[in-house]
Parts: sequence; C-alpha cells; structure tokens
Amino acid sequence: MNMRAEQSRITIDLPKSSHRKLKAMAAILGKSMREIIIESIDEHLYKQPSPNKKTLKAIKDTEKRKGLVEAQSVNDLFKKLGI
Repeated sequence: MNMRAEQSRITIDLPKSSHRKLKAMAAILGKSMREIIIESIDEHLYKQPSPNKKTLKAIKDTEKRKGLVEAQSVNDLFKKLGI
C-alpha cells in the first residue's frame, strides 16, 4: 500500500518561542520536529494511565456496592460528602 494514502496532513500555528524550542530540542535529540510531534501525539493518544492502589480499591468497592452514598441531588451529595 502507498504510505501517503494512509496519512493525513495537519497544520498548526505555534508561538515563535515554542517553534524555536521545538527546533532546538529536535537538534539536540537528533530527531526531526515531525518525529517529536508524532511521539508526543502518540503518547497522549495511546498512553493508558494505571490507577493507583487507592483508586483500584475504590473501583472494587464500588463494584461491590460498598461505601456508596445515595443522594437526592448534587447539592445533597456534596453536603453528605462534606464538600
């Protein structure tokens, strides 16, 4: 397959200072600005953050319906949670 047919083009406007920093970073890393931008996009699109232990416990407790707070409204919920 033709590689160009599988790609899209995007144009972005950057502040000149950001462009200079990106260009300098590319030179230091021995990469093109394109490579750095694609790596950054990939990191944000495909990175799956791992929940910490506290969050995992909260998820498990919720699945078991443990520690749930029932409220009549958002304001009631905030009041019950003390926020």
